[in-house]
Amino acid sequence: MKQVFLMLSSIIFLSSCIGTDLIEETEVPEQVLISTNISSIKIGDEVLFEAIYTNKYGMTENKQVIWSTSTPETVSVTSSGLIRALKAGDAVIKATAANAETTRIIKVSADPVIETGINTRSGIFMSAGSGSYTVTGDVMITTQNGKSKITVKDNFKASIGPSLFLLLTNHTNGSYMVVNNNPAINGTSAQISLNRLTNFQGAMSWDVPAGVDVKNYKYALLYCTLGPVFGFAELK
Repeated sequence: MKQVFLMLSSIIFLSSCIGTDLIEETEVPEQVLISTNISSIKIGDEVLFEAIYTNKYGMTENKQVIWSTSTPETVSVTSSGLIRALKAGDAVIKATAANAETTRIIKVSADPVIETGINTRSGIFMSAGSGSYTVTGDVMITTQNGKSKITVKDNFKASIGPSLFLLLTNHTNGSYMVVNNNPAINGTSAQISLNRLTNFQGAMSWDVPAGVDVKNYKYALLYCTLGPVFGFAELK
């Protein structure tokens, strides 16, 4: 009888995250993301650029990346992604892998460029799927001097879940990696909260881990590691 009670208790606990949702393997566009978080260099500098390729299932694959530039008078680019600044101006760096490509514009100057402005992106959380989980409220990313922070405002509210994490992602189909106390970062998603959420309402903020270029991600998303996506906000 005691074993039956324990089994029922476990099922009830897990249902707070699993509910009646079904997780399907959804196809997403192939992507190549430049992971090097640099937007400006000075003449004579050399920087090795790197990129990550994700397939139609949002999974990282080891694909050859072809590097090029449409501004050879401003920068030179080797096959391995080594960028050398030649002349002041805006340089366009292109990375191609399989059927995906992306570009990055970097500013080349005679002197070091000091970025003092604040860049912002924002979105509004919406609930995902047809389950019983809800997420509402505004979210904003602010970036200054190369450091980013994610903030949810006073109107933020999410359903309570036992293993809920905040991520930046490029799709909303629920295939993500999460590691407690050691943020998992790849071309598909970047873990923002180091630990599971314990507050589900009101204003909060998180520092974006070093090495995460927020420009590479499209959504802020709440993900329960037991299965479903609770909700997401498209960042614009």
